Amino acid sequence: MKQLLQVILLLAIAFSFDSVYAQEREIAKGNKKFDQYAFVDSQKIYLRVAEEGYESADLFSKLGDSFYYNADYKEAVTWYTKLVEKYPEEVTPYQYFRYAQALRAEEQYDKSTEMIALYQEAVSSSDDLYSSQSISEIENGSATFEIEKLKVNAAKFSDFAPSFYGGQLLFASTRDTGTFTKRIHKWNDQPFLDLYVGDIDENNQVATASKLPGSVNTEFHESTALLSTDENTLYFTRNNFTNDTYKADSNNTNRLKLYKAQRNGDGFNNVEELPFNDNGFSTAHPALSVDGKTLYFASDRPGTYGESDLWKVALNEDGTFGEVENLGDKINTPGRETFPFISKEGKLYFSTDGRAGLGGLDVYVYDFEDESLENIGAPVNSVKDDFTFIINSETGRGFFATNRANNPLDDDIYTFIQSACESTLIVNVIDKNTKEPLNGAMVGVRDTENNLVVSGTAETPDATFTYNDPECDKEYFVRGEMEGYLTDEKLVKIPSSSSEVSVVLELEPSITQIPPDFDLGKLINPIYFDFDKSYIRPDAAVELAKVIEILKEYPELRIDVRSHTDSRGNDAYNLALSERRNKSTIDYIVEEGGISRERLTGRGYGETQLLNECSNGVQCTEEQHQLNRRSEFIVQDY
Repeated sequence: MKQLLQVILLLAIAFSFDSVYAQEREIAKGNKKFDQYAFVDSQKIYLRVAEEGYESADLFSKLGDSFYYNADYKEAVTWYTKLVEKYPEEVTPYQYFRYAQALRAEEQYDKSTEMIALYQEAVSSSDDLYSSQSISEIENGSATFEIEKLKVNAAKFSDFAPSFYGGQLLFASTRDTGTFTKRIHKWNDQPFLDLYVGDIDENNQVATASKLPGSVNTEFHESTALLSTDENTLYFTRNNFTNDTYKADSNNTNRLKLYKAQRNGDGFNNVEELPFNDNGFSTAHPALSVDGKTLYFASDRPGTYGESDLWKVALNEDGTFGEVENLGDKINTPGRETFPFISKEGKLYFSTDGRAGLGGLDVYVYDFEDESLENIGAPVNSVKDDFTFIINSETGRGFFATNRANNPLDDDIYTFIQSACESTLIVNVIDKNTKEPLNGAMVGVRDTENNLVVSGTAETPDATFTYNDPECDKEYFVRGEMEGYLTDEKLVKIPSSSSEVSVVLELEPSITQIPPDFDLGKLINPIYFDFDKSYIRPDAAVELAKVIEILKEYPELRIDVRSHTDSRGNDAYNLALSERRNKSTIDYIVEEGGISRERLTGRGYGETQLLNECSNGVQCTEEQHQLNRRSEFIVQDY
């Protein structure tokens, strides 16, 4: 009996070893599929092994990743949770990151923030990618959109990547190709994409569509296409399939590449691969600058901050391309930045899952001028993937794609209209010391080029001036003036959405006694000049307005204007530069303030009267040098 039990035990152990070995072989097969981005196939293998009771950090992470990359965030959360709870020591930083993003898609925002903290700790990063906007701010949005699903969407297929195509809409779809055999892509178990064109009606709707004429569409993926500014060139994304030759990387994975085709009648032919592609990484999703001289795109090429970044390259007049440049960490994150679009006003719209959002891919807008980045909010963004956003800035109409209504792998295109922006600017003028309203004060609103836009009187009872129609998404200088007070001015930004903006100007009473040799510069902020320049900067103009007020308040007052430079540059050159700055300062007071030139004297002192140790050959910061680039206003006898 004892011998029989030993035999049974040995058989059980052998069976266990065989079972584990078989499971490990299955895992190896799944990993091969996973590395080739065949996520659906790899999922089937991994799930079969998991159901048999096999567990490992690698299995749970691969299951989490495979569901994450196919936008099934609910299942991704399930497997990432198992990974973090059972194998905390083996969780990589980027698995924490993807887990956090999947949690946001399931509206588990607090847990998501915890995972981001673990990611930041693992990579020693202090960048708070979730600090810019709260969930409520994103849900409310800064702009008002009305959205509607397009009628042209095909049930149980993916439609996305809308693009303006003259008066039509160009988009990508996995719908019926019109052939008896449908080729299935192993990433998501869907047919391959082709490009389609449909007419846009007066309601911004598209009801029917047909394949794009020409030779652009093939048996592989074609998507994210756009017309050049002259509408003779089509840039688009395709699998690595050039001159009827299918190519792959070292893992036997076929990557994405950018191509262009030339107009030929109603369609596009003569397809060419762009020269900055590579078999080893993907290059996809083109966008053009307003002037058509810069091409933007997404890529996971070397130098990428995360899983994919946004890049740009110059389009030279001779048809060649410049050096490829990464758009930097003000835009790119450890996540996915993708699907760029440049509006007619030069703003960059793109989708990312690397920042605070409602979940999945969210649409953000980046303003190159003020380097501001903003989530455009609901209803365009949702807890699912929202992407390929395009807008006509002149009409406020546009399109985007989302998988919010379907299976995670089925995308739909929506149309939208952005409500007109109507804002109000309210200005109150008060005494800086008493905080009492200064009824009757004059208020002027100027643009950033110092052109007067509107002016009027601050009216009773609260010394209020109202500008009812400021331009949205624009900056203004608001200036308050009153006899017996120094001028005050503030820079105000009008948001891109309808809003009421309030600003308070505090006017300081003019001084009653001004002793000889007193420097009026002590009553105002310093007047600085840019390096090697003599023009009056906008911030200097504000301060000179205060000097002008004092001269008007005291009509007998005479001042000596003394201009200085820093130590950089030749001594003689600096002396001449300070003379030019002195002349600019005096000319501004005379011409802008209407002050008699006879009341002003002055000269340049070059670098002879430095305020700090930053003399010739001494290493100093730009801020230290700027202290020496100044003007003084010394009171003479009166």
